[in-house]
Amino acid sequence: MGESRHEIGRLQAMDEAAWAALQEDYFRRIFFYVKRYVSDHQTAEDLTQDVFLGALRGIGGFDPSYSLDQFLFGIARNRVIDHYRKHKAVLLPGKPDEDADKSQLWLENIAHAGSREPKEKAVRAEDERRQRAVLAQILRDLVGELWAAGDYQKLMVLEYLFVLGGRNKDAAARFGIADEKAVAGIKFRAIERLRGLARQRDPNHSLFLGLWQPGAR
Repeated sequence: MGESRHEIGRLQAMDEAAWAALQEDYFRRIFFYVKRYVSDHQTAEDLTQDVFLGALRGIGGFDPSYSLDQFLFGIARNRVIDHYRKHKAVLLPGKPDEDADKSQLWLENIAHAGSREPKEKAVRAEDERRQRAVLAQILRDLVGELWAAGDYQKLMVLEYLFVLGGRNKDAAARFGIADEKAVAGIKFRAIERLRGLARQRDPNHSLFLGLWQPGAR
């Protein structure tokens, strides 16, 4: 199947043939993804159709740094969550199915009162692959920014803290920094920058739910 045959430009131009091909390739996969969480066949089908309507409305703002899978399944995840919030029901753990092995997104349980606290997560291999890819990219971005700015000491400090598991106090002594509070500042700013980069690469709130929780920095 692959995404190569789906030209974003044609989709944005509302080419009927392009949208028909997209639905032909993705409808079954999205339907079975939704069906893992919504047992009623008709409701799952309606939500799947709504995913494509959402894609139609949102394709104009498609970010080419993301894949079509991320775009469509991110919408699907949000439609399922919206459905359970609307009906104030409990979202049960997803059921495995053989047709949803490539583009499953992890989905937290929605509590009865609409709380976002997860009770259980359905984590699939594709989610983990996407998360690893994004984490690798944002780390490369941060390293690139520090390298371009000539902040080599910060790079060494962060490597010592994050890769080697060193302590702030030991890092201060090792790299000739005033005190451990200064090291903590370097660490804090790096984490905040990584959070910002992660949010930029998760526009549909489908990869790192913790970043979008109320009160998350």
